[in-house]
Amino acid sequence: MKKIKFLGLLTAAALLASCSGDDDSVQRSDITITSLTGLERLGTNAEYQAWITVDGQDISLGRFTDVNVPKSFSAPTSQITSATKFKISVEKSTGDSPEISNSIILSGTFGGNSASLNSKEGIGDFVGSSGVFTLQTPTDSNANNEQSGVYFFNATNGTAGLNLPTLPAGWKYEGWVTVPNASGEMKNLSTGKFTRTNTTDETSRFGGPLADPNFPGEDFLDTGLLALAYNINVEPNLISKRVFISIEPADDNDLNTPFFLQPLSGTANNGVRPNINTMGLNTGSLPEGRVVY
Repeated sequence: MKKIKFLGLLTAAALLASCSGDDDSVQRSDITITSLTGLERLGTNAEYQAWITVDGQDISLGRFTDVNVPKSFSAPTSQITSATKFKISVEKSTGDSPEISNSIILSGTFGGNSASLNSKEGIGDFVGSSGVFTLQTPTDSNANNEQSGVYFFNATNGTAGLNLPTLPAGWKYEGWVTVPNASGEMKNLSTGKFTRTNTTDETSRFGGPLADPNFPGEDFLDTGLLALAYNINVEPNLISKRVFISIEPADDNDLNTPFFLQPLSGTANNGVRPNINTMGLNTGSLPEGRVVY
């Protein structure tokens, strides 16, 4: 009986050794992000995740928070050499879903053992984008506070003021204006998130009792809420202030911090009414990179 037990133990040990040997025999290689520009560290609620696409399936290489390069990931050599694309997505820091999110910030197609990464496929191509905005406060009947509201439309002809590509499902646009509060601190005030440029945006936090126009924008008239949220005790004067558009991950609910992708920006002038202002294209805020194996 003891001999049988001993032989059984030897057999089990041999099987374990065989399995371990099979695992160790899988050849692995590194794939390395050699350059990254325009990518910034995320907040505490989000992380970046790297992926390769093999036979149409996105395979995770791992998550990261800093944007220092070079940055290497290990994977089976057969997967790396068969990969057709490399992607970087923005993921919630809680949970670890095996599925890639819709918020793909960088991607590139392999040519040989390398791929150039950009945001065109995952977000959009902004070449030719442009914008204008108008200072006005249509949600009240006071004609003397038009400098306290901003809407992304052309008041001269009543058309949409933003010429932007339609975003994929993982992203949304958001309007912003930067103003000082009572302590002199500069605060970014959100005008609301939107996906279409010819209708109202998703929020109306600070406006008056009248209806919003059918364009993204905001009246900053509720001084009680502005004081509570930002220590701004008067209706802000937006003349000479920076107005810009950001691109936000779709599930980002932060109304106080703009995402670093900011393709359009302009400064409100002191012109005659209607106060229409031109926005400039800022493609430098869009990230790029390169990956090799």
